[in-house]
Amino acid sequence: MDILNKLAHATVKIECNNNTSGTGFFFDFEVGENQVVPTIITNKHVIEGVTTIKLIFSLNDYFSNSQKIVEKFEVQYSIQDGVVYHSDTDVDLCAIIITPIINEQIQQKLNFQIVKLTVDNIPTDTELEKLRFVEDVTMVGYPNGIFDQKNNLPIFRRGSTATHPGVDFDGREECIIDMTITPGSSGSPVFIYNSNGFNDGNGTIHMGERLIFLGINKAVYVLNTIGEIIEIPSPTRTVTNSQVGINLGIIIKSKAILDIEKQIKMKF
Repeated sequence: MDILNKLAHATVKIECNNNTSGTGFFFDFEVGENQVVPTIITNKHVIEGVTTIKLIFSLNDYFSNSQKIVEKFEVQYSIQDGVVYHSDTDVDLCAIIITPIINEQIQQKLNFQIVKLTVDNIPTDTELEKLRFVEDVTMVGYPNGIFDQKNNLPIFRRGSTATHPGVDFDGREECIIDMTITPGSSGSPVFIYNSNGFNDGNGTIHMGERLIFLGINKAVYVLNTIGEIIEIPSPTRTVTNSQVGINLGIIIKSKAILDIEKQIKMKF
């Protein structure tokens, strides 16, 4: 299956019981031999004050169904005791453990159409340092809560890096991308993607396709009413305000997930 077609099944819309929504993506943590903890990664601010979330799973792939009909399975899930937060409270990242959902899938013999990322998808600092300042990026998610409801498919958006992916912006495990970020995009995975070859940081031309898991969208820069550039979390609902976006999104680098991996291994 094509890489981008796979990524269409890597995310899920998180609808919260406080009428907000965000994006999550499936991530498996290996905690021992033949033992995996399935989770959904998203931003902490997506689920703040939330007790229950609604998730919709596809039971078949649109293209493999002769009638082009996607069957869906809806889950109302309590998250009160199943969230692992990044150990640094300033890092807006968490993992929702969904083991009960996966167990139910197995028991009912359901075929969830989901693609899971793992720590093997996280690039090393050395790999990121070999990149260029400006790389093509793709974000997958649910901007403004928009998605293909009938077929349960996300929205893809394109942009570019605005800071070097191998440099921790302002000393934080973050980088900046040039892309319009809208409500509902919180928690969206961001990938460096090239379909027809690419240049590396040394100017060497490489043929073929490339996909690098860059990180997770967490916030945007906006221009407030007195002309200051400020950072605000990517909103989880559509609201009217006087702040003006400047098309710069703040991305938590994927390596921040390794902190959550340590905690999950300790927990299990």
